[in-house]
Amino acid sequence: MPVMETEIGGQDLKRAFAAARVQLEQHIDEVNALNVFPVPDGDTGINMYLTMKSAVDAVEGIQETSVAIISASAAKGALMGARGNSGVILSQIMKGIAKGLEEKETCSFPDFAGALHMGSELAYKVVNDPVEGTILTVIREVSEEASRVAAKMVSFGRAIASVVVRARETVKKTPEMLPVLKEAGVVDAGAKGLYYILKGMESAICRKDSSTRSGKVSSRKASTTKEVERLYGFDVQFLLEGENLPVDEIKEKVISSGECPLVVGDEELLKVHVHTMNPDEILSYARSKGTLSDIVVEDMDLQVNEQVKKKGGLAGDEPSL
Repeated sequence: MPVMETEIGGQDLKRAFAAARVQLEQHIDEVNALNVFPVPDGDTGINMYLTMKSAVDAVEGIQETSVAIISASAAKGALMGARGNSGVILSQIMKGIAKGLEEKETCSFPDFAGALHMGSELAYKVVNDPVEGTILTVIREVSEEASRVAAKMVSFGRAIASVVVRARETVKKTPEMLPVLKEAGVVDAGAKGLYYILKGMESAICRKDSSTRSGKVSSRKASTTKEVERLYGFDVQFLLEGENLPVDEIKEKVISSGECPLVVGDEELLKVHVHTMNPDEILSYARSKGTLSDIVVEDMDLQVNEQVKKKGGLAGDEPSL
């Protein structure tokens, strides 16, 4: 079916996700440089990119035309590959979109608006202490804009273009909502990353020139040979698999272990993320509950120090939108 008059199909959605990945890849360094909240470790861009890449990889070989199948597979891929606080939140936005498109062969813009609303709801639920002026604000406001535009019965392309404009304007407002951003002179990194995702989807749906060729992204490992003053601790994330996992108990343990706790999934598979001073403790606890995989432990103090050296401080000019 053509892209796009009133509806899109599964392969259209697949191309939109691929274009979103490309947009993120092209702006990784920019988004990394904006990263001052919750920890100025300079990795939001790469974390969101890797999460989106995992979603796109999960649907790469699927030839189904159903938006339900494509969105569900992409959401599962995003969860499996989620990196960092922003990546886990993004995976829940993807999960909400998939939930909103369940059992649908094609997707009208009103369908998509409902799916964005579900993505917003799940994103807010997964965060223990939601903060405005972040990626959460953007997904909420664009879902509101999508619902408003859906009622006008315009074409899918025109409707999503309006959503992207709303995302851009919301990103601009984030420093007024979150003082730490205003002090640093930047917009929120996760919010800007989500803007690029929506912009990439728009470009594919509106048949704009959106190359899906991917360059190489260099991996970054924190050095463990240098002692640093411990202010931020470690960014810990892993997958936990098992049978009848005690989800509520695990959530309570993760919340008590540190900052930015996120636990998403079910009794058979959980994605866990937390900032903690003692990574061994939470990893040991998790091993007592099931099987761990995809373990990532990053030294945030070293990451922050590297960012400060690169910038000569945390403040910087806000990039134009």
